[in-house]
Amino acid sequence: MDILDSILGGLELIADPSTAALMVFGTLCGIVVGIIPGLSATMAIALLIPFTFTMDPVVAMALLVVVYVGGISGGALTAILIRMPGTPSSVATVLDGYPMTQNGQAGKAIGNAVVASFVGTVVSGCFLMAFAPTLARFAVQFFYSEYVAVCLFALAAVVSVSGKSLLRGLVTMTLGMLAATFGMSEVDGLPRFTFGISEFNAGFSLIPALIGFFAISQIMKESMADNRDRLKPGAMVIGRMLPSFSDIYSNIGNYIRSSLIGTLIGVLPAMGGAPAALISYAQAKNASKTPERFGKGAVEGIIASETANNATIGGALIIALTLGIPGDPATAILIGGLMIHGLQPGPQLFTQTPEVVYAIYLAVFFGSIVMMIAMLTLSRYLCRLVDLPKEYFLPILFIVAATGVYSMNNRMFDVGVMVGFGVLGYLFERMRYPLAPFVLGMLLGPIIEDNFRRLVEVDGHAWGLFTRPISLAFLIAAALFLAFSIWKHHQDQQKSRDSEDAQLETNVAKAEKTL
Repeated sequence: MDILDSILGGLELIADPSTAALMVFGTLCGIVVGIIPGLSATMAIALLIPFTFTMDPVVAMALLVVVYVGGISGGALTAILIRMPGTPSSVATVLDGYPMTQNGQAGKAIGNAVVASFVGTVVSGCFLMAFAPTLARFAVQFFYSEYVAVCLFALAAVVSVSGKSLLRGLVTMTLGMLAATFGMSEVDGLPRFTFGISEFNAGFSLIPALIGFFAISQIMKESMADNRDRLKPGAMVIGRMLPSFSDIYSNIGNYIRSSLIGTLIGVLPAMGGAPAALISYAQAKNASKTPERFGKGAVEGIIASETANNATIGGALIIALTLGIPGDPATAILIGGLMIHGLQPGPQLFTQTPEVVYAIYLAVFFGSIVMMIAMLTLSRYLCRLVDLPKEYFLPILFIVAATGVYSMNNRMFDVGVMVGFGVLGYLFERMRYPLAPFVLGMLLGPIIEDNFRRLVEVDGHAWGLFTRPISLAFLIAAALFLAFSIWKHHQDQQKSRDSEDAQLETNVAKAEKTL
């Protein structure tokens, strides 16, 4: 009965028409921010906090939460249409979203991405309401060895997103981890690979690197393409926006698996939506009966990515509300917002002001509904941006990307990082090296390094990786996953060789018959 009273109390707090209107506005702002490359939900929340000082705490937190939901979801639109992930969480969406746009299925890609975002947010919201204390206690058990092990498990997924060459995937993953080591070490404060240049002390910021790697490389590719290969204005076919029943029904297992992956990874501090999306994408590819379609326009890949990255919202809020531990940068700012309004995250938040907690829960659901309606309604109009002639559209994209990157820290160095990684991404694609493993390495490399070094400093050795049950379980899972992926890759190669041999025998037989 107490829970029901708390839910009704939370519903009463956010059901006020002015509060609901403010939440709609916040969700739309989050979507717009998510669409603009270089901006993020984290930045939007940070910018809004000063404007919430005079608001009621519940209204303020509801507004910030719906901006969070909209910001995570909005990045999918540009990832699908122009191969420019609006947020790092949409990196994996690029892999199949943009090929679907090239195949004239942009509407289908957007519709499935929006529904997947809604499902991931709602499922994680249900976990948030039902299992917050249990999952938070599980996350508390994570020590240095557990973080190293779970990241190694994530890197094992690289073999599933490496295309036809596992070796090339490993190479790009290693280069990504290497790129993340530039700058001051967080463990001992020593500079690495700075070459005496002060700007290198801060290393390469993630968002400029991702925008350069995916967006600028694509701008270079499009600008260097022959005019006959370019899309003409109005040539893009948006088509039906609502997903078909068969797409939804055939991916029920994908929705459930990706929601669970996203929620669990969201619970782990400092992980975030990008690793969740990439890991979920890899799992979907392994589970698919047609893995060869991934990377060429598979709906399953979009659903896996968008379901997982949105499911991290509920997972990150679990430990943010119950323990005061940020699951990602956005929830770190949300915790600051709670404290500014006199609310201390932790168990006392649930006992002293349960209505506030449930108001936040309900804001997650409200934001997801508004997000789905808004994106399904407005995406078609936003899609018209790509009808601009490439001679005008590509420079505008570059300016938007550069402006967004510069606005993050007001540093031209970040714009240079964006351009440099754009050239690197262009060269990788020319040489047919996959991009996703590089991103995964750059995301998880610092987490592995920092936690491994701290583990060795504390214990004097690294045996904790094998003696602690949780870390050992993740290491075993990583080994099994890697072995299965290598075996499956070998099977696919064998089938390809058998098919080529059969085709050769057929051609020989036809030639002999002709003679």
